[in-house]
Amino acid sequence: MSVLLVGCGGDRAPSSSQRTLSQTTPATAPSTRPAASTDVATTSLPVVDQSAVLAYFLLHEQPYAVGRAVATADASAAVAALLSGPTTAENAAGLVTLIPAGTKLLGVKTSATETVVDLSHEFGSGGGSLSVAGRAAQMVFTITQFPGVGSVRFSLDGKPITELAGEGYAVDGLSCASFADMTPVILLEHPSSGEKVTQPIRIAGRSNTFEATVYYEVLGADGHKLINGFVMATSGTGTWGTFDAVLSPLPTGTTGVITVRVFDRSSQDGAPVAVTEVRVLL
Repeated sequence: MSVLLVGCGGDRAPSSSQRTLSQTTPATAPSTRPAASTDVATTSLPVVDQSAVLAYFLLHEQPYAVGRAVATADASAAVAALLSGPTTAENAAGLVTLIPAGTKLLGVKTSATETVVDLSHEFGSGGGSLSVAGRAAQMVFTITQFPGVGSVRFSLDGKPITELAGEGYAVDGLSCASFADMTPVILLEHPSSGEKVTQPIRIAGRSNTFEATVYYEVLGADGHKLINGFVMATSGTGTWGTFDAVLSPLPTGTTGVITVRVFDRSSQDGAPVAVTEVRVLL
């Protein structure tokens, strides 16, 4: 089962913009490339077929997408999956949730341009600024994976709110852009960790890289590089964009667990930075 939905649906470029790309080895990055985080968003999650919707947890205090199998791929099912929290394996790999324990979903109402999510009062309890921003980001990224949802508003126990918790964190209409300061340079949303994929592999997500360039590598089970190259996002160099592309086919006969890696390049030496990688089953 493949992920059909990608986060921040209101900002997603249409699927008709997908391109098939050649296996091009990227050139050394120009010296003007801005510095990027060297954190490696990598996990050692088991590979399972769970990818009907995405739930967003946090890795290195940044949003990270994982797949979840649900009966109906809609916002209510995605939020319910989010509230279930990371699995034991995901916790061990470093994924966390900042949504307070005991939070319950009371309802999701979607109009033409926004979604109102009604949660129990626990969602608004406790925590400092990082906790409040993190839980709001998790909810917004999870809900806006569905096409046409531009922003999210919140209610607690049926009552609309404009601020969250004692920190006074404004939640009067949030989108993915509201969390630009905590979004990784490249947020890979497809494929997600543990997903079962088929050829040709599609990669998609959000990015803010130099000259809108997102580099990629696909590695075999033994770590051998199968293909590599780059894709172009809709924006970059200080402006957030999206990327959505179909990669060149892998060598004939490739099966099993493979690693999909995306990254930017260092302004100093061209080395990979802001690396995100996921293990998937082909």
